[in-house]
Amino acid sequence: MEKTPASRISILTCYYRPKPGGLCKRLFRTIRALLNSGHEVHYLAVVPFPIEHPKCHFHRYPWPESKTDGIVFWAIFHLLAPIMLLYLGFRHRVTHCFAFGTSYGFMLQPLRLLKKIPLTLFLRADSVENHRFKGRPSLLLKMEKLVEGLALAGSRFYGVSCHLTETVRARHPRLRPSKFGTLTNDIEDVAPRMQTTPKLPLRIGCVGILEARKNQALVIACMRQFNAHQARLRLFGCGPKENSLKELARSLDVEDRVNFAGWVDSPDKIWTEIDLLVFPSRHEGSPNAVLEALAHGVPVLASDIPEHREILDLAPLLPADDEGAWSEKIRKILMQPSDSLMSLRRQQQQCAEKLRFDWDAEIVKRILE
Repeated sequence: MEKTPASRISILTCYYRPKPGGLCKRLFRTIRALLNSGHEVHYLAVVPFPIEHPKCHFHRYPWPESKTDGIVFWAIFHLLAPIMLLYLGFRHRVTHCFAFGTSYGFMLQPLRLLKKIPLTLFLRADSVENHRFKGRPSLLLKMEKLVEGLALAGSRFYGVSCHLTETVRARHPRLRPSKFGTLTNDIEDVAPRMQTTPKLPLRIGCVGILEARKNQALVIACMRQFNAHQARLRLFGCGPKENSLKELARSLDVEDRVNFAGWVDSPDKIWTEIDLLVFPSRHEGSPNAVLEALAHGVPVLASDIPEHREILDLAPLLPADDEGAWSEKIRKILMQPSDSLMSLRRQQQQCAEKLRFDWDAEIVKRILE
């Protein structure tokens, strides 16, 4: 490995373009943490990231900004980006590289191998499983698995949950990372909201991309059990299932108690407007919506999946496809909303404390160790 003065560290990463959601939020937070530590960061992307800093350097991938969704873009991107990253790595004397996601880890592998520098790979989700939920063709699943394995080999690999780390490692017994572990998402310190006695109708919220994996259809179906004076549901987010979910609300005749709020940039506009977060996702990495709810003191009901068991106690966890169990739980809350929500809030405050740590310092350490 190249010997570089400690004072001169140059880091390279890659992500195709900024977009709403937790992945970019964590990626940008990582870059800012590296910059605040005095290091230089280079990145390859189609458009600049929303980061202004004299040591943050944007390198443009030559592709039209409006045409990044098709298979042609991704096929060429996987072929050309590794060559560009290799050039940037030598041109700017890069000493470390990191990636959020297996595709970008794969693209940085030639640089790791030829320049003999460390590559740190952070996974926030199981991309193979996500593609399976979306009904992708089996050939695409095999290609995704291959890219994942090649990204893993020789890298320093950290999943966002223990379950994710072990699942990905188990898929690739022969393609081993040089080091592996878990770096959970943290709960950020925010000013706690003023706790008020909840009034009916109970304000229920779903937060996240509207897709089959998130399972919002279950909550919409539950609203049949309550009238508009008892409970109302707001769905924050947008996505491929938006139209079908709206049609479901119409077909079930619950439009008077289901509202589609769209994408909301400011978390304050969400957490001050709901009394309870319901999160029936069938599969997750480490859900930012749940963590943000805990940070703001909003009680959570979530699906009983391994990733949620690492965050929450078992009491508020319910089977992901049992509409009756979710309806019954909400019904019990409605019987004594103040006491029920306060009890949930107290339980989950203890869970939240376990996830309060200096995440910025930890991720910088993992990249530079």
